[in-house]
Amino acid sequence: MNSRFSEHNHSQQISNGLESLLQSISGISGNRFFHILVDIQERYFQNKGSIHSKERRDQLRYFLKSVMFKFQLSNLNLEQLWALSEDDRGDLFLALENSLDRLDVDDQRLLLISFAFEGVLFQVLSTLDVYMLYISFLLELLPVGYRGRMTESKFTDLLLDHLSDNMGDKVETTYRYFSKNIFGEDEEKEWSYANWGSLVRSLRDKIAHRDRIQPSFDSDERLIDQILFNWPTIRGVTCDYFYQKIHSGLYCMIRDLCPILYGEAIV
Repeated sequence: MNSRFSEHNHSQQISNGLESLLQSISGISGNRFFHILVDIQERYFQNKGSIHSKERRDQLRYFLKSVMFKFQLSNLNLEQLWALSEDDRGDLFLALENSLDRLDVDDQRLLLISFAFEGVLFQVLSTLDVYMLYISFLLELLPVGYRGRMTESKFTDLLLDHLSDNMGDKVETTYRYFSKNIFGEDEEKEWSYANWGSLVRSLRDKIAHRDRIQPSFDSDERLIDQILFNWPTIRGVTCDYFYQKIHSGLYCMIRDLCPILYGEAIV
């Protein structure tokens, strides 16, 4: 009986913590932001009704909901990482090193940070990919019946291939925005607000593709060394700083592209 009560109490504590996490993001950025975007898209359909077929409009409604669903899941993971960064061991390098090389499950605090950090990488990249897919449908770069995944290279190729279309001005402006603010290249290989998308994809791929990415077993080279070679400034970055940049990048991406895609800004 005491064992069952203890298990229930433990589960209730976890449930209460998750409820508190959900309440924190709902009040900050989620629901109001989503409803504003839905209203803007509907006004865009009313003003430009002849551009998209009914099937296309229904598709865009679905994918906008998908974007915001992924956006909220990303916020949940980011808030988890931010909360854990309150600890004095909030160094992002430790979480990254643990996910790649140490793989320590005994250090519970470090395991929690790695859990939140990996969740951020997977959810943020998923949000970015779904948003690029949504934009591709909105600008009619892809047919309604397209069924497939979206990647940075595919999205870039689609934009470049449609610069001369009817919506060529929007396509070009969208291409310039992504190139400058999300997938920007820096000669110094420094992480900045301009290349947060490239960083997230690079880190996610290193963690996810263990079938192809492994450390050297005949030398002292580690996977983290490959990360530091490509992103040397990641060392010394705190989880809190990482949270701020990624959260800001996601929000600003959707906000900044709003007037480009719909002709109406979020106010």
